[in-house]
Formats: sequence, C-alpha cells, structure tokens
Amino acid sequence: MQIHVGERREGDVLTLRVLEGVCESVLMEVLKAEGIEIVVGPIANGSARLEVRAPKRMLVLVEKALLGPPEIDSG
Repeated sequence: MQIHVGERREGDVLTLRVLEGVCESVLMEVLKAEGIEIVVGPIANGSARLEVRAPKRMLVLVEKALLGPPEIDSG
C-alpha cells in the first residue's frame, strides 16, 4: 500500500483520474480486490488532513495547484 498525505481546505477538490493507456480490465480487478481509501483526518481552522491509500501496483501522481488566483488571458 502506498500512502499520500496532504491538507485541503473547504471547497478544495480531490480528483482521481485514469491515465491514457491504462488497461481498464486490470484497473478494475485491482479496484475490486484492494480499492483506494481516502481518510479524512482532524479538521481544524477550515483545513482537513487527507490521506490517500492506494495499492502499490497503482501509479499515484500528486498534482499540486498553483497558489493565488488563476491568470486570465485578456488578449
């Protein structure tokens, strides 16, 4: 089992996606047998600790959002 831990604030979004080229039948077998666990830890000051546990056979990539407001292309 691999574990990824992070903190999220109210309204943040956690997205699980399947990468291109992944064999869907193998993925479904792993999900049925082992699953993915998402544990919500203590919530304090509008922030919660999240722990994502996934089977070692799965590749889990963590994509971090840029801080600050999104840039708007006005041109």
